[in-house]
Amino acid sequence: MKYLIRTGVIIFWAALICGVLYLPEINFFSREKNSINIFAWGDILDPAVVAEFEKTTGIKVYLNYYSSNEELLVKMKATRGEGYDLIVPSDYTVQLLAKEGLLKQIDHKKCTFFKDLNPLLLDHRFDPGNLYSLPLEWEAFGLGIDKAYFEAHPAPPSWDLIFKPQDYKIVMLNDPVETILIASYYLYGPVDSLTPEQLAGVQKLLIEQKKWVEAYADFRGDYFLATKNSPVAIAASSYIWRTMRRFPFIGFIIPKEGSFLSLENVSIPAATRKDDLVYEFLNYIYSPESVAAHYETYGFFPPTLNALHLMNLDPTAEAIIRSAPEEFKKFQFTRVVATQQQMRDLWVEVKAASN
Repeated sequence: MKYLIRTGVIIFWAALICGVLYLPEINFFSREKNSINIFAWGDILDPAVVAEFEKTTGIKVYLNYYSSNEELLVKMKATRGEGYDLIVPSDYTVQLLAKEGLLKQIDHKKCTFFKDLNPLLLDHRFDPGNLYSLPLEWEAFGLGIDKAYFEAHPAPPSWDLIFKPQDYKIVMLNDPVETILIASYYLYGPVDSLTPEQLAGVQKLLIEQKKWVEAYADFRGDYFLATKNSPVAIAASSYIWRTMRRFPFIGFIIPKEGSFLSLENVSIPAATRKDDLVYEFLNYIYSPESVAAHYETYGFFPPTLNALHLMNLDPTAEAIIRSAPEEFKKFQFTRVVATQQQMRDLWVEVKAASN
């Protein structure tokens, strides 16, 4: 009896795991032909825009969400992309998926918006020529600030504001990948990987910094600014932009030394057989009205330049979007500069250190 129970439990969990991994593939065959299945971040596609697309075209859109690029990679590899018609990978993930043969080449001629894409976002090393991806939305890491505080305490826009001892408290990111990347950039400039000595330098910097950290927060740095618990916070631009609309005393600056950006893209899985429907969807969401709606909803920078007149752009945001090519070079793409184990060990040491 115990053997049967154990066997049943094993079969149940195996079926459950397979169901989670292969659910999109199963749904692919059960859903109507005039539909597409999209796998994306939870806050990347505006449901109102998607609903309007469905109403206008009669094409049903099924949205499935993931919480990390790693989850996207695992499911794409497990299913070989079956059941997915469109995905939204981050920059470095595009390259990994393409190497696995999981993406189709994009037909630029079928993209009526291609000529309107911001050239700053095209032809980067993770996808030269944009064969497998097109930019959808992007954001920059920078410093959210209390403008009133810094009017009374002038300081240059620099990473020094968070890495050198200050009389105020700061809000630091809580993601070890991004935190270690920014700290290493401050110490050593752009690098592809860190030596053991450099890792030790990053750890020392972050432990010393902890003395004036009010909080480690990925998604609530804007809260500490809005409540005036801290006059400066590292944050992604989209979070600060949304908060600035309600709290005019909050501003956003890019440190003079440069910073990082995150670029989300659309890619077409090699397994899809619904290319025509996918291109119809893409041409719709890249329309000026759709691009402007997404900016208003989420605060991400737009992929095209022909919708800017429809947006209520902050001058700082418009300056970043319209950066000259030389100015844009101060932005680096996010990258992993140490192994998962190295980052985990370093982060444990930082969090365990006393203030």
